[in-house]
Amino acid sequence: MRPLLCALAGLALLRAAAEPLSTSQGDPAWSTGCDKLVAVQGRLDIMEETVEKTAEHLEAQVKSLLGLLEELAWNLPMEPFSPAPDLLGDGDF
Repeated sequence: MRPLLCALAGLALLRAAAEPLSTSQGDPAWSTGCDKLVAVQGRLDIMEETVEKTAEHLEAQVKSLLGLLEELAWNLPMEPFSPAPDLLGDGDF
């Protein structure tokens, strides 16, 4: 989860860097630079949305896995020398 938070922080920094600068609007160079910044801002918005959706998906997956582990923990034998549970359901062991 920590790398995901670092990625979100990086996106926030990139987004802040892409804020338009206030200079003379009559300058053609400013217009070209502004267009580039607007394009970068649009891409950053898409990336941010993708990261948020990925984070939500990963959170749901982690909750599901934790639920399965909790269920598995309740089904483990309590005796110290009892046979190991068949976690895969093969029955071969």
